[in-house]
Amino acid sequence: MRIGISIFTQAGQNIWNNGIGQNVYHLATLCEQLPFVEAVYLLNCGDSDTAPDGSGEAGARFPLLPLRDAIDLIDVAIELSGAIDHEWLERFRARGGRAAYYICGQPYVSIVDHTTFGGVGCFVTPERCDEVWVLEKDATFEAMVRSIHRCPVSVVPYLWAPNFLRDSFFHDGERFGYRQGTLANQKARVAIFEPNISPIKMGVLPFLIAEEVERADSSVIGAVDFMNTIQFSNHNTFKALVGSSQLYKGGKVALHGRDYFSHVMGRGANIVVSHQIECSQNYLYLDALAGGYPLVHNSPLFAQVGYYYPESDVAAGAFQLLRAYREHDRELPAYTAAAASKIASLSPFDRHNLNAYARRLLSLASRRGGPQA
Repeated sequence: MRIGISIFTQAGQNIWNNGIGQNVYHLATLCEQLPFVEAVYLLNCGDSDTAPDGSGEAGARFPLLPLRDAIDLIDVAIELSGAIDHEWLERFRARGGRAAYYICGQPYVSIVDHTTFGGVGCFVTPERCDEVWVLEKDATFEAMVRSIHRCPVSVVPYLWAPNFLRDSFFHDGERFGYRQGTLANQKARVAIFEPNISPIKMGVLPFLIAEEVERADSSVIGAVDFMNTIQFSNHNTFKALVGSSQLYKGGKVALHGRDYFSHVMGRGANIVVSHQIECSQNYLYLDALAGGYPLVHNSPLFAQVGYYYPESDVAAGAFQLLRAYREHDRELPAYTAAAASKIASLSPFDRHNLNAYARRLLSLASRRGGPQA
């Protein structure tokens, strides 16, 4: 079987621009391990002929293939990062090829956000693929996705590996990775990384958690790096929220634009506080766990690692932030061991993950008389 996975390319692109680009390479790495897979290509759906900066060895290993050259070369197309041309897909399937639409973003909000807030979105043509794949975090929307796309929907494993984090560029003076004794010897420097472009991943709850801690004990937090908020600095609601806080009155809040996780943590942040609504698998969690940083979060799918608080419970989140500050150094060996186990379970080399994707690919290839492996 020869597999093509779509990727969007553009000038100046970096592998850290979004998680989906990393997901392409993790999936490609998994597919090339399968004994029935002859070759894995990346279907270039952008305007650049080079892999994203920072993609390292993985970017060099998987060839970028223009769609015009792929139609007779591959058996299975997986639409993941770049949107595959609809006419190409029709011709590809008419010739016996099979196609899966792999949805990584939350399927409900991807429609509702753009519709409600007037953003630029997209809606792919129903029945354009043979199967749709969703992640466990979006299993609750499986029936909705099936209704929209009018084809079978399957839940597939979430994949992650630390190779891009290890290879990421560090500026002079930056040191990535939690150092034993950091929180025992200095105040907490909280980093909030939510993108703040959708209600499902906003930094409001993490900020309120940090504020709750500040009210309880002002000696704990030294600074809060509130990422992806500089565009809100003159918004009345946001100004009122932040401006009324004890953190702001104490000069402890810094609003920032977008930046790389490794750079922010390498410059001195030492605790990550996060929040999500129905988006419980997030590469941010793995970046923090791989670095040994205390991660305060509300993801039930990561409840066994980090410092978990349920739903939107600000008080519980504040308790976990205080716990992390006071106990992380003492608990660091157990913390990193649990994190390593979680990371290993998401690896493209994990046997459970390999078997799950093998079953999906074989089922897809045999659907409606398609090519056999």
